[in-house]
Amino acid sequence: MHADPAVRCEELVRRWNELAADPESPDRFELNQFGELIVSPKPTTRHQATTSEVAYQLAAQLGPRALTEASVLTDRGVRVPDVVWMTPERWAECKDQTPLQLAPDVCVEVLSPSNTREELAMKVGAYLRGGAREAIVVGLKGEVEFFGPEGKREASALGIRLALPAELF
Repeated sequence: MHADPAVRCEELVRRWNELAADPESPDRFELNQFGELIVSPKPTTRHQATTSEVAYQLAAQLGPRALTEASVLTDRGVRVPDVVWMTPERWAECKDQTPLQLAPDVCVEVLSPSNTREELAMKVGAYLRGGAREAIVVGLKGEVEFFGPEGKREASALGIRLALPAELF
């Protein structure tokens, strides 16, 4: 890969779109910062129910444009948060981009048993450096952590309150 970040970004976007258009590509994947393929297992029903609930609650609290599994170009490759939310202004800027060139205002990762803390820390940092105002991690037992550019937060700076049903966990 080239040392120039703009060229590296263009190559990642090109590679992402080629893989996404290839019917032989895995269903769920990401690219690391070197363009190497990272394949993820299919989500469980519980994971899908949790991401749907988070998207619903974000849209209800902040307004429309909560999406599940939108690809995002970051300094750590093309990553796919479980849920994202963005303002109407940001949506208007990027609705035709795949992957999104700026991180959405809010990026959410719902933990799976296969996730590591190091992986989550890397993704949260990448989203925040990429322009996210807040990153949220939902743990295996439904615990919710909020992060901003300054680090872990006691509560959401955007006023988000996620009340996830106990039966999901």
